[in-house]
Amino acid sequence: MPPADRREDGPTWDPEGRARFLAGVRLFHDIPPAILAQIAARLHVRAYSRGELVFRAGEQAQAMSLLGAGRIKLIRETEDGREAIVRLITPGEIFGAAGGWGAASYPASAMAQGDAVVLRLPADEMMALLRSQPDFALAVIREQGLRLAEAAARIEDLRVERVDRRLARTILRLSEKFGTVVPRGIELALTRQDLAELAGTTLSTASRTVSDWSRRHIVAGGRQRITLLDAEALAVIAGSDPPAVPNAEPTVRSGQQRAAIGAATNNGPAAGP
Repeated sequence: MPPADRREDGPTWDPEGRARFLAGVRLFHDIPPAILAQIAARLHVRAYSRGELVFRAGEQAQAMSLLGAGRIKLIRETEDGREAIVRLITPGEIFGAAGGWGAASYPASAMAQGDAVVLRLPADEMMALLRSQPDFALAVIREQGLRLAEAAARIEDLRVERVDRRLARTILRLSEKFGTVVPRGIELALTRQDLAELAGTTLSTASRTVSDWSRRHIVAGGRQRITLLDAEALAVIAGSDPPAVPNAEPTVRSGQQRAAIGAATNNGPAAGP
């Protein structure tokens, strides 16, 4: 496999590649390049396989994590011992931030849904940056505000919105985040159980609703996938705008993901904690 710094079809995970990747992440948009380089140098890169835990709920929170490639699901255990998905993480998103904000433990577990690359900033390194870099501290405050607003919007949806509207909004949001363009529409690697958990409803309700939409040719529901066929019709149900079409064609996207994960597995910096 070619060295990471020679790859042209996906991110690389040497210090310069990490800095370029950070520049496209919301948290770091307004950070000067010199500070980005300092942050990139402190990141630990590790590749994960499908089903591997990045961290477990209740473990000591030791780092803030950033997804570089692949997909991560945040899960919590229900009272009956079942795992429920709390959130799906896509590349460029921060997760496990409790370790960076000074919390004692992680409130949820993080598991790779396929091959993935995670960049981790140890808690002590993050605290040092917060103390020494005002631009970074302000960016973290802005990010926290945005995350709180997003969480408040989700809670409001759960409190007042009809179930069909919540399900529709969930499909639209996920289609824009990680949908794959196929001839019939936008495909999601998502089970009905996943959809139910993310929308805050029961499996039976999600299945009944998706089956109804399938009969109306709004979506096509499979065992492990849901394909969005008519984004405008689903947007009417959701009371929102149709999703933006994902940027990359499937072959391009999968090639970039494989390259990014391969760089971390074979050529990236030594894995951190």
